[in-house]
Amino acid sequence: MPTSSQRLQWSTEMLPERVRFTTFREEFTRLNLALDVIDHSGGRPRIDVTYLSLGAVGVCRLVATPVEFIRHKHHLKDSREQFGLNLVEAGPLQFANAGQEHAYDVGSACLVDRGRPLRVVASRGGSAIFVTVQAAALRSLVANPEDLAGRPVRSGPALRLLNRYLRSLTSFKEPPSSKLAATVSVHLLDLVAATLGPTDQAADIVTERGVKAAKLQEILAEVARRSSDPNFDLNKVAGAIGMSRRYVQQLLDEGTGKSFTEHLAACRLDRAFAMLTDPHHPHLAIIDIAFEAGFGDVSYFNRMFRRHFGDTPSGVRAASTMRAQK
Repeated sequence: MPTSSQRLQWSTEMLPERVRFTTFREEFTRLNLALDVIDHSGGRPRIDVTYLSLGAVGVCRLVATPVEFIRHKHHLKDSREQFGLNLVEAGPLQFANAGQEHAYDVGSACLVDRGRPLRVVASRGGSAIFVTVQAAALRSLVANPEDLAGRPVRSGPALRLLNRYLRSLTSFKEPPSSKLAATVSVHLLDLVAATLGPTDQAADIVTERGVKAAKLQEILAEVARRSSDPNFDLNKVAGAIGMSRRYVQQLLDEGTGKSFTEHLAACRLDRAFAMLTDPHHPHLAIIDIAFEAGFGDVSYFNRMFRRHFGDTPSGVRAASTMRAQK
């Protein structure tokens, strides 16, 4: 079903100092996370927040100077039944929830029951990204997640996939469409379930839906990141992300209808096009741009470029220069 989405971004630096924390608390209350904030920065506090709402699922990244967040019992009166999976990006951070208290270093994660009191201490400052999911939805995939609350989450492939999938969401500068938001929210719910451990009945659903989508995204991100390497090939992408060549090909074919070679060529052509139309690169010869984009054969580059864009590299550069001069 279509899911409404929104993207919010704010910082205490945007606020007058005298109302800085008051306004911050009000903003977090709007996100159904009423809390107290205690500054430990020595008088120079700063908190930066990016929040992506995907309907039933939310993603929030928070960066702060030394600070303490506390949710007392009186903050919970209007709370929805939700769980939050927190991944530490900079720390250490200390979480106390559901009768448990642990310190977490970079790369570690914990599950929080948002219906119970919570205390988070960033004694040296830090950052974390967390996913909030509806309790009923998570319970349909994970048995008794409340028993896991407050405890460290085991590391493994699922947590790595979730972390990389979350990082890919930073490309959203605007809220995604309702249809895309609904798809992403399902993928995130599945990845949270995979990280915590799905029930036997849910394992296949989670794997075929969210986990497979995250693996595909990981492949595409690796291709885009390393496309300018002329020696980059299918063996290297498979080795980098721990999959077989055959499985990489299968995921690309099922998920996009294109082969690895087609994706790699498209990334290189897009990079070449961007350089040809960039006013900061007028001194670069077309042959240099072809090599910089990852092509080892200029004739092949010219043929592929014209087939893809309907014009030659020199024609695209000339047209771009003319537009800039008008």
